[in-house]
Amino acid sequence: MINRTTRPLVESAMLTAVTIIMAIMGTALPMFFFLLYILPIPIAVNIFRHGLRWGVISIAASALIAGSVFGIYSAVTVITVTIFVSPALGIGFRRFSPTKNLIITIAASLISIALALGAAFLIMGVNFLTDFQTALNTATQASIEIYKTMGLTDADIQSQSGQIEKIVKLIMLSLPAGIALSAVGSAFVNFILTQRLLKRLGERTLAGLPAFAQWHMPIIFLFLFGFSLVGMYWGSTRDISLLYNVSFNINYFSSMFCRLQGLSLLYCALQHFKLPTAPKIMIMVLVIFTPFMEIFMYVGLFDMIFDYRARFAKGRNI
Repeated sequence: MINRTTRPLVESAMLTAVTIIMAIMGTALPMFFFLLYILPIPIAVNIFRHGLRWGVISIAASALIAGSVFGIYSAVTVITVTIFVSPALGIGFRRFSPTKNLIITIAASLISIALALGAAFLIMGVNFLTDFQTALNTATQASIEIYKTMGLTDADIQSQSGQIEKIVKLIMLSLPAGIALSAVGSAFVNFILTQRLLKRLGERTLAGLPAFAQWHMPIIFLFLFGFSLVGMYWGSTRDISLLYNVSFNINYFSSMFCRLQGLSLLYCALQHFKLPTAPKIMIMVLVIFTPFMEIFMYVGLFDMIFDYRARFAKGRNI
């Protein structure tokens, strides 16, 4: 039955206004740039409560008003950020399980970032890769000038500049994987905040993700990690740069999920010893910011195969 009351109109207008305010503040004030990352949330809530039609109307109205204030690029920003992620969240919370909803949202976020980069290039002629490379080169030259003013010898300056150039090359090489991981992080933040906002609005029975100690990454990341190692080996030994670059980014991307699996297993083990929350957080932070993190990447890989948590559970039941 069609809802003919004014409630959808009023709530949609309010959520559209919130979206416009966030878009304007994120565009006009650099300190509020982060608001552009969570722009899909109000429209996702609108879609969840009143349907896709009202969400599309909100996106169109927000884009038109933001574009009238700051120009076409602001309108395109609103559209590219919200057009896929907001429906994925709004429909996902109503129809899918939390895990499936998050996976769909991640896919939508990846598409949104690719669309935003393409729109920036076509409309404003902004080439993100070229501009980022230029910024890194400028920073490198500034660092070298600082070394010269510090009175370092030419040999030391050459050594330091060589190390910086290697770091810059590594950053540029891993940039596609970094962009993809930023899309994953953005999707996760939008998912969590949308879920909490919906619960505050009365959706108490809304299901959430499993506890962090019970997270299991899809085994596809295990295969991606293995195939990326083969691709990196073939690319380096056969001088196929494209194969090496693609495999390197796949390796970087998949290894992050392996690390996440290892951290989840560690947190599960810490819970088994019934440690207070503060020591558990301290241990997790120390692991993340030390070389032990690489060890837990392989721990996560093996956990995908052997599922140590299930084995521990069986051992306790015996």
